[in-house]
Amino acid sequence: MISIGARRLVPAAMRGKASSMSIGSQLKNCTSALSFNGHHNFSTNPQQGGGEVIFMPPNLRIDYRSSASPFAGLEKITPAVSESESQEDEVQELGSDDLSIDSQDDDEDDYEDEDEGTYYSLSNQPEPIYVIPLHQRLNAQVIDFASNDEAGTIHLSEDVFGQEPIRTDILHRCVVYQRNKRRGKRNGGAKTKTIGEVSGSGKKMRNQKGGGVARAGHKRPAHWKGGAKAHGPKGSVQNYETKLNKKVRKLGLKMALSQKLKEGNLILVNTFSNIGTYKTKIIAQTLHNLAGIGGKDGT
Repeated sequence: MISIGARRLVPAAMRGKASSMSIGSQLKNCTSALSFNGHHNFSTNPQQGGGEVIFMPPNLRIDYRSSASPFAGLEKITPAVSESESQEDEVQELGSDDLSIDSQDDDEDDYEDEDEGTYYSLSNQPEPIYVIPLHQRLNAQVIDFASNDEAGTIHLSEDVFGQEPIRTDILHRCVVYQRNKRRGKRNGGAKTKTIGEVSGSGKKMRNQKGGGVARAGHKRPAHWKGGAKAHGPKGSVQNYETKLNKKVRKLGLKMALSQKLKEGNLILVNTFSNIGTYKTKIIAQTLHNLAGIGGKDGT
């Protein structure tokens, strides 16, 4: 039973004695309560213990489904609790009820009991995937599009497919440029007439003074019937396109191709014209058979 909050970090059973204990003693009790299989989990990094399990503390949020996660492909497990540990937990629960400070602390205990970290088994840990050296990556395989067989090999240019490091800022600028280019120009559409465009006399309508009414210089003001529209739409063309130098665009394409080749997601085919048809269903099935591209379970 550990309380991890912004105010204090003490076991729930020791909260009544927090004032009489030193900070070093409190932290010692906390780290001993957080230990499992001889390792300490009071950390922001995953901890391995005994070479069999890996522990994700509750203050560390990592999506285990991501391939970059240290928990990718691992199975969640529940650590076995001995009878002595279960009895100690019951004693701590009884002590926390007697020594509780206020109802707010009890609510914190309930919340912390629900999230005490997660254990993953390392028994089925997948083998790591290492990056292929550059000189081997440049000798790429060419696949026949129709039969999914090897049609040959090709040596790719290092200037295009061997960029290192991958500049994510260049990729971001290229993506923003392409999206703005696709958005393009849009016509404002609506347009209203101003005082200079609306029809009506420019003659002064009445005397400046003596009439007991507001002064009027012409018959086209915005607050008169048949007058102009104040602050109306001008019908101007909205241009969302942004400028990006041609050299930067070429460099962004090189970065994208280099990253795909490094990931192993660059597929080279000899031709698209040997399948005999251009129907979407046939091509989609061919791509799915080729490398799992498209479909519900494809990429």
